[in-house]
Amino acid sequence: MAKREKIILVIMSVVVAFAIYNFLFSSGAKKKPAVPVAGVAEINKFIIDVANSLKDDFSETNMYIISQARADWTQDPFWQIKPPQEPKPEMKPEAHVESSAKSKPQENRIYTGYLEMGEQKLAIINGAEYELGDELGKGGPVIKSIDPKQVILAVPETADEIILPLKETK
Repeated sequence: MAKREKIILVIMSVVVAFAIYNFLFSSGAKKKPAVPVAGVAEINKFIIDVANSLKDDFSETNMYIISQARADWTQDPFWQIKPPQEPKPEMKPEAHVESSAKSKPQENRIYTGYLEMGEQKLAIINGAEYELGDELGKGGPVIKSIDPKQVILAVPETADEIILPLKETK
């Protein structure tokens, strides 16, 4: 056995011996009460004083609050109804710039995040992180440029480019 292993075994046996001693012999020691007896009497007196002061408080405002609390509520006060908003005319999540007449059907790609760590820039597209030169799927477009506001994808074997603007979610 190596010297390091012997040291570890000695330390472990000391810890186990202390745990056994602490569990068997010192657990029966008398513990002091958490709250002194005089403190309990003071707390009870304080509670009685507060209860008595609340009994006599029948002001007009408190009576109104009590009556409103007992009444049936017509609507949940914490539920906010937002009117439906009309869709805003905005850029499509994927703007496509073509140079050739042939084009493949495009998948839905959404650029949702930008990370810059030193010299390394990362784009988050559909929840996955990509660096410059990474391919989006096998045989798919390649990351050509990453900016905080947009990502430019190059379609392989063509001069086509796909521009993905940053789409921030709230």
